[in-house]
Formats: sequence, C-alpha cells, structure tokens
Amino acid sequence: MRLQITDCKPCLVLRYRGIFTITPRRFRSYGCLIAVILFVNIILLTIVIERKYFSAVEEIRTGKRNLKTNEHVETQDILDKDKRSNKDVFTQHESWQTACSYRTTSYFNDKVIVLDQAPFVDYTKQMVCLENGNIASFADRFVLFKNALLHPTQLRNYRKGGEKIEDVWDQKEQDEYFDLLPGYFSVLCTMAPSFKFESPDHLIYWQNALSCYTFNKTNVYKFHQVSGLTIAIQRYEYVNLYHTMTDFYNAFVLMLIFGQSSAKVNILFVDAHPVGTLDEVWSTLFSKYIRAGRLTNTTFFSSLVWGMLGYFSPLNSHELLQVPYLTEFREFVLSKHYISASHVINCQNINVVIIWRRDYVAHPRNKQGQVVRKFDNEHEIVQQVTKWLPSKSNVTGIQLDSMHMKDQLEIIAQCDILIGMHGAGLSHILFLPSSSGVIEFKPSYSNPSLRHFEAMARWRKIPYSIWINNDPSNERQFYRTYIPADVIESEVKSMYSKICHRRSF
Repeated sequence: MRLQITDCKPCLVLRYRGIFTITPRRFRSYGCLIAVILFVNIILLTIVIERKYFSAVEEIRTGKRNLKTNEHVETQDILDKDKRSNKDVFTQHESWQTACSYRTTSYFNDKVIVLDQAPFVDYTKQMVCLENGNIASFADRFVLFKNALLHPTQLRNYRKGGEKIEDVWDQKEQDEYFDLLPGYFSVLCTMAPSFKFESPDHLIYWQNALSCYTFNKTNVYKFHQVSGLTIAIQRYEYVNLYHTMTDFYNAFVLMLIFGQSSAKVNILFVDAHPVGTLDEVWSTLFSKYIRAGRLTNTTFFSSLVWGMLGYFSPLNSHELLQVPYLTEFREFVLSKHYISASHVINCQNINVVIIWRRDYVAHPRNKQGQVVRKFDNEHEIVQQVTKWLPSKSNVTGIQLDSMHMKDQLEIIAQCDILIGMHGAGLSHILFLPSSSGVIEFKPSYSNPSLRHFEAMARWRKIPYSIWINNDPSNERQFYRTYIPADVIESEVKSMYSKICHRRSF
C-alpha cells in the first residue's frame, strides 16, 4: 500500500496504488485540506472492506465460517442466470452456494419469526460445515447438501411407490422401503463424510449410500434440474394423520431455518408407499412432492436436505412443556388451504365436533379396514351433548378421515369443543382456535401411558380433559365402547365452563 501526496502551489496530486489520481489545480488552502481528508477516508474504508472480504472468502473456503443471514437468496435464480451466461456458478457465487448458512429470523404472513427456540436452535448452534461449504450437518439430526446428484440406478426395489391400493393388496411393509446402494446420493466432496446418526434413524442407511463426485459443469447441466430446497424424507405410517403431522411440522420448520418460501420447497419421498389419502396435503403445503422410485434419470438438486425423522420430531416428545412455532404452523397450514385462522367464540352458540372412528381401508395390510377404539352409542352422545349446551349450539358428529383435508380444516378452524376417542384424528388439536377445548375418551384396553393429545393441548394452552373406561361392561364387540350419559354430562358441563370462564350454567 502506498499513498503519495505531492504538494505544490499550482497543484495537489494524490495517488493510491497508482489507481486513483486527483489533480485539482489552484486549490485554496482549505480546499486542499478537505480534499486530502475525503481521499484518506475513502482509502481507509476501501482497506477495511477488502480485509473483511478476503477474510470471509478464506473462512468459507476452509469451511470455518458459520454464515447466519436474514437475507433471502434465490439459489436457482442464480443457477439459471449463470447457466444462460455460461458462468461457473460454483466459484462465481461461492458464498451464496454454501450449505453452511441458515436463518436466525424468518418471515411468514408478514410476521417476523425469531428462530431461537429449542430444540432447533440447539441444532443450528451445533452445525458442522464440511467440504468447503458443500455439506452442513445440524447436530446429526438433519443434513443439507448443495449441488447433490441422485442416481436412480443405485436403487433396488420392485415397487416404485404411488400405486393404487387395490393393485398392491397384502404387500409387506418392508416392500415399501428401498434398498439404497452406494452412490445413490452423490455430493461435491473429496471424502464421504461420517455422521453420527442415532438409531433407529434411517439416515444411518442413507449415509452408506453416499458418495463423492467432482464437479464438471458440462456433465452436471445435462441432468434433470430440481431448483429450490428439496427435503428428502422416509415416511412411516404414511396414512396416519398423527405421524404424518410430525413430518409436516418438521418440513415447515426446516423451511423457516433455510429461509425458503413454501412455493420453492419440494418434498422427496424416499419410500415406495402406494397412494395415500394424505398425499395431496403435501402438494398443498409445499411446491410439489417427488417419488424417488419414479425417477428414471440422474437428477441434480441445487439444495437437498436429509430431513429429520418423524419419530424425532418435538411433536413426538410428549414430555416437553412446550413445542416452538405451533401458532405459526397452524397459520401456515390453514392459509395454504385458504382458511381463516381467526375465530371468536360465542358461548350462546357453541360449535361442537365429535369425531367418529369407523372402519375404512387406509393401507394394503388392512384389507377389511377394521378400526379399533370406536364409540358404541353415537346417536346418544350427540343427544346428550346437545342437551347440556345452550339451545343455539351446533353439535356435529362426523368421520373426518372420509373428507378432504380442506373440508376437515374448515370445520376444525371454527370448532369450540372437540370430542373424540383416542386416535389420529385428535391431531387436529393443532389447528383448533386458541379459545377451544378438547375432551378425549379412551377404552379400557388402550395404553394409558399414551398422552399424545394431552401434550398437544398443553402446548396449545387449551383446556383438556380425558375419561378412561374402567367398567368392562362398557366394552362392546367390534372394539366399540359405550359412554354413559352421566359421563357425557359431566365432561361437557366442565369443558363449557372452562372455555366460557364460568363455574356453571
């Protein structure tokens, strides 16, 4: 660095690195002084910016930099733009391409969401940046890969997924999961990383299918391109609303962490389940879902996440006192179905929804569609609930799982009291208005330690009560349980009092 100042009466010459030259002639003394001060400030500012820039580039190159940003970078827009201009995006936009960046705040429905809640903030704090920013592991719960390739030839299974249920009757559950061979996933790296996934996480097996490749722009661009953020998941109990809800929630939070809008998030099913009733919800909440078994050619993913196992979701940790971002999750799901999240309770006109559990065919291993934990006296329950509420109240008994999700949510979003037997349908607690209440019933043979819905009500801070049958005579054939009239009266009166802030009525 060299700064030259040559002072003479007719001129003042300033030079910096031979690049800048200012030669004002016949300045007055004050004019010369001001020019010198301004020029020196510019030089100092340039030096500071250069040092910060080269330091950041070096940290990114060595994988030591943890980039936290609140700015939304459209990765695929950069890919497409540079593809057209024939530039090397992997060097031209290195900082934008790093996997080692995540959000500390995000935005949804014009609201700022501070991402500082456990357990997810703990995962981001434990992020490990690998392979020059091409790979980031978040506490070995989920992993983000930049510029990943998926090779369908390295997948073994005679099922592809997405078949009609009548075409796969009695197929074994293990037939709905793939055998992934080494090289199924390929990422930019010099040596395949070693993660410490926790059993029974399927990511343990995915890791064995991971290999490295060396970037060749010409070869990469000939593959099918998937832009945006793609979350790869392996589903278990894929037609069960409760377990699918854990996957919905996990994907929603990952969307926030990586700063993508739902329209730019894809879901990759790395399983071979046949068509299920909840499949359509995935394409409503996010851009689209892709069945890995239906891919025939090598596919390039600009950003690929190995998603978090549903069983590891906070929603499945019922001992937790709270679960983060449930209000935002509720608003997200309702808004994607064009349903208002607002509801004002009217205690003279209570909306009650009673969930009926009835036999229906959901997957190929239950051809008869037999369902357990059913009400034996449905008509009497409706009569008794109606009897103990104000006359203008609306009491509806309905089989929710026979309806499209949008229709289910429209009913739930206006519900004041939700009543149901222990079952996946009570997962709708997550979408109830905050002014509502829940009554759960359990037969004597149901495991009393299963507190899924008590936990959900606690996290939502809404009133909850449970009645467990202890009288064998109330258990009827075909897994039906009789609910005595006095029990209905007691439970309904108590819940009405709780949600309407009254002791009695």
